[in-house]
Amino acid sequence: MTHSFERDSSKGERRLKEVVLKMMIRCLISIGLMIFLISGGFFVMRQLFRQSILSSANELNHTGGISEVREVLLGDMLQYIAIEGENMDNPVCLFLHGGPGLSLPYGISSRHQLETISSHCTVVYWDQRGAGKTYSTNPSDVSFTYEQVEADAKELITYLRREFEVDQIYLIGYSWGSVLGMRLVHEIPEQLYAYFGLSQVVHPLQSEQVLYDWLLDEFESTGHHQLVSSLKQLGQPPYEQASSQETFQQILNQSNAYVKWREGLPNVNVLNWIRQVLACPDLTLKEAYDTLIGASHQTLQQSQYWSQLQAVNLFEEIKEVKIPIYFATGVDDYICSVSLLQSWVEQLQAPKKEVLILDNSAHYFSNEDESIIYQWMKDLIAKKFPQAEEAPDETTVGDVFSNLLQ
Repeated sequence: MTHSFERDSSKGERRLKEVVLKMMIRCLISIGLMIFLISGGFFVMRQLFRQSILSSANELNHTGGISEVREVLLGDMLQYIAIEGENMDNPVCLFLHGGPGLSLPYGISSRHQLETISSHCTVVYWDQRGAGKTYSTNPSDVSFTYEQVEADAKELITYLRREFEVDQIYLIGYSWGSVLGMRLVHEIPEQLYAYFGLSQVVHPLQSEQVLYDWLLDEFESTGHHQLVSSLKQLGQPPYEQASSQETFQQILNQSNAYVKWREGLPNVNVLNWIRQVLACPDLTLKEAYDTLIGASHQTLQQSQYWSQLQAVNLFEEIKEVKIPIYFATGVDDYICSVSLLQSWVEQLQAPKKEVLILDNSAHYFSNEDESIIYQWMKDLIAKKFPQAEEAPDETTVGDVFSNLLQ
């Protein structure tokens, strides 16, 4: 009787194991199928966006404009630029993206996806050394210096002036790219019409001290007492140890310093930036990953560029320029202090200078403020080049996707 019970119990356990195993197999098959369908849908959507972008770009090329990506040799390294404009007779405008190592939003993935000022300029987007597609092609070159990037920029400006048969171009620097921009303004003014600084960097160490004080006030007013304690324990910047800088960055990421929020949501379409990269017909998936994550991480970890940028002090470096300069900044930008920018611009000698302060932005510009910036830039360019008239509105693939997300 006992043996019979044991045999029945053993059979029951085997049946239970068989049932559990079958359920696990079915579950894994279902998960695999879901992953297959999701990834399949992603690749289909990606291909559709890429085809649409290329189709629209080709149409622009056949109607008197230009939209293409080129390899250029800068500093003995193959680097990548995207060129786009509705009229080849318009002036040339070179964007210098921020980061360092992050070619968003003004790298080559902007081609026919990010509507900036291509109706008034032949716009050039550049994936700099250590960023985007240029990094993917040269992944071992991460120990570069600021001086190499500046030399690359000067070569690129010479190339563009020769290629488009112009004596001067417009220069637009964004965030960390604005350091490069202002130094070029100071060194080669004869090659530039004017300069636009977006989220202009002036004095990183002073900005960081202003930011620290703001973070304390912000966290205290919102009841984040643990973050207040962490900041006080960390102490005032600058931080010599990498671990302290990393801790400060982690605390900073929990604030509203980068993005101004509205009704509990960030007032910046970050999803559109990600879509811009993933849909870009000029990037493989590996290059898209490097553009979003890989390049920036490696550049910050291994190059001297970051530490060199931290030592910038435009108050001491640049006190006079010879061309018009214009700046746009978010009213709540505490990454690049607005008060420092205003103080520096006030003492700066220039033929013409102007600061546009945007009410709906922090360090990253809101959707509505981006439109204001680009129209402001177009108006200033049109004063010098009346032939750069506003073309009929052209909806880009990025515009369609952005509207769906809003």
